[in-house]
Amino acid sequence: MFGLLAIALPFLTRGQLNGRLVEISGKDTSAIAGATLFWKNTSISSSTDSSGKFTIALPPVPTKLLVSYIGFQTDSLSVKPDTKFLLIGLKTENQLKEIEIIFERQSTELSYLNPIKLETLTERSLMKAACCNLSESFETNPSVDVNFADAVSGAKQIQLLGLSGQYAQITKENMPYLRGLANSYGLSFIPGTWIHSIQLGKGAGSVINGYESFTGQINTELQKPEDTEKLSFNTYVNENLRNEYNLNLSRRFNPKFSAAVLSHLNSNPLKQDKNNDGFLDIPTGQQQNILTKFAYSSGKKFEAQFGGGFLNDSRAGGQDKLFIKNYNDTTQLYHLNIDNKKWEVYSKTGFVFPKKPGTSTGLQLSYLDHDLSNNNSRNTYTGNQKTFYANFIFQGIINNTNHTYRTGASFLNDQVTEKFNSNHYLRTEQVPGVFGEYAFSYKTTFNLVAGLRGDYHNYYGFFMTPRVHMRFGFNENHTVLRLSAGKALRTSSIFSDNMQLMASNRQWVIGASDFYMPYGLNPETAWNYGFNFTQKFHLNYREAYVTIDVYRTDFTNQVIVDLDKSAQEVNIYNLHGQSYSNTAQIEFNWEIRKRLFVKTAYRFVDNRQTYSGKLLEKPFVSRHRAFINIEYTTRNKKWMFDATCQYNGQKRIPDTQTNPDEFKVAAYSPDFYNVLSQITYLTKINKADFNIYIGVENALNYKQSNPIISAGDPFGKFFDASMVWGPVYGRMLYGGLRFKIK
Repeated sequence: MFGLLAIALPFLTRGQLNGRLVEISGKDTSAIAGATLFWKNTSISSSTDSSGKFTIALPPVPTKLLVSYIGFQTDSLSVKPDTKFLLIGLKTENQLKEIEIIFERQSTELSYLNPIKLETLTERSLMKAACCNLSESFETNPSVDVNFADAVSGAKQIQLLGLSGQYAQITKENMPYLRGLANSYGLSFIPGTWIHSIQLGKGAGSVINGYESFTGQINTELQKPEDTEKLSFNTYVNENLRNEYNLNLSRRFNPKFSAAVLSHLNSNPLKQDKNNDGFLDIPTGQQQNILTKFAYSSGKKFEAQFGGGFLNDSRAGGQDKLFIKNYNDTTQLYHLNIDNKKWEVYSKTGFVFPKKPGTSTGLQLSYLDHDLSNNNSRNTYTGNQKTFYANFIFQGIINNTNHTYRTGASFLNDQVTEKFNSNHYLRTEQVPGVFGEYAFSYKTTFNLVAGLRGDYHNYYGFFMTPRVHMRFGFNENHTVLRLSAGKALRTSSIFSDNMQLMASNRQWVIGASDFYMPYGLNPETAWNYGFNFTQKFHLNYREAYVTIDVYRTDFTNQVIVDLDKSAQEVNIYNLHGQSYSNTAQIEFNWEIRKRLFVKTAYRFVDNRQTYSGKLLEKPFVSRHRAFINIEYTTRNKKWMFDATCQYNGQKRIPDTQTNPDEFKVAAYSPDFYNVLSQITYLTKINKADFNIYIGVENALNYKQSNPIISAGDPFGKFFDASMVWGPVYGRMLYGGLRFKIK
């Protein structure tokens, strides 16, 4: 995250630092209670307890740790990024001594001090699996589901709190990313090697980031010019011959200015049809992707980041003559062609007021232009999106750092032009808004964050977005209770949200109720309520924790995508009745022995919507899901082993009873298991890090049988490749290497 702007958003931190402060007198030491610790030029602070222990959130960018105690002069320490425990010795002659004890960082770090339930997926987490792009970065995380969108495009989609990914606010370096045309394929546009960390926050997010967060926020932090490797190269290949090449370069020109280039190239040349239905299991295609980043820091007052990127992604699927029996030149084949072209520029600037501690400003600016075409033999879609975004934030304190506030203004201009078959759609959304957020902290035992924003939408008029988060810490913050509530609003992009349904011959029927609105449909609005309980403890002398999440998303209006009314139609209309999603998850994490971690989780989802007057389960959502992950690193840190087993309960399938018998499918899918594993060898070559990894996805070789309805007649009215509830490709072996020069 960009430094000074991140000061205005402290809930997106990278983790926390534990330590102890003692006074050294001769050969004796004694605990120092009531000392104050805070990061320079931030409002992040903590204090020591009766035994001298402290826990403080890490700052968004490297800065010095200041230690203040009555009777001693305030002094500062430089803390290395990988330090997990800091023993500070305070001598009577006012000199600070430090001893760094570096622990193994876990792949997923859970914040105990943040009022928002926040998980940080570190680079170690991304190394546990192939993680070729953002959509595959959650395979070893129990909170996010990853599924194939359909049986022909190869696209993957995610679910959070039982709802599709578009209901989560997905940001890139805390700026809007996955929205509009990017909803269907945008998760594959961020290569895994570009990612520094992922922050996953559940429930209502901060009003500073906008009004669109229904189920939470997923923020992706990319590699930063000022602290990334000079050279990082990664290559990957799997048995489908998908091959990828990633090259990241960075250079610090002087102490104030640095730059980086992140580049990516992939290709899918192999045509395969392992289930013998005449369709390619995975489309062929290629992607070229490049991003430049520049960072400037004056060292005291001013910082800036700016850059830009370009993406070209194309894929081709459908039928191929190689797999068609009795093929001749007169045989009509079903083809699918998807093309994405996108370019973007951005800047982020921040200024700190040195004479006013905890006071800073930040400005975010971005512009993107995205072209998308999705053409198959029955449906043709083209779209263009031009988005300008600006967000100004001012942060200050009231009397002391226990009372802080953030206020500012934002502006969004979204111009979307679409053509679906013979129908044209054009909307220009202009949304100016203002916001304010107040944060109160009582030591480390209580936090309150209350925010309110008001926005004026040129279609929807003026609306308010209130959100509140509370955190209670007990037992030296080993026991944490969080409560949250908030409202959200979004415009449903009915085509890009449901691009997978174009891989069928269903007729699209849009039940417009107000032709002044986009697509004639009202905006989606909902309330989210959340509860989190986290208990940290020691089991067999090693750290463990249990965390329980309970969340409800209650829609006051929703755009319903009804596949049950008719098996030959996609009916889209405003909600008339109830729509909600209840989720409950329990997760247990334990270091069984040194460097051996186990994580288990179980989640229950009750997601129901009103379809044509009937309250039914939302299709393709598992009611029950369980998860276990085991990771181990050898003592010499040469080998890393990781294995994950996912249990997916049955999912409701849309009604197909009006189809002929041969084209009917069961009302519910079977439950199934998905197993993936990876082995990584780590070494050094002339002081450069060199890793080799091999792994397997879907190790049990489980596949959905006949994922395409009426595959033999792709131009008939019963053809449907969107009814996917499980893997469409079997066991997948892969391998790769990483090479880094620091």
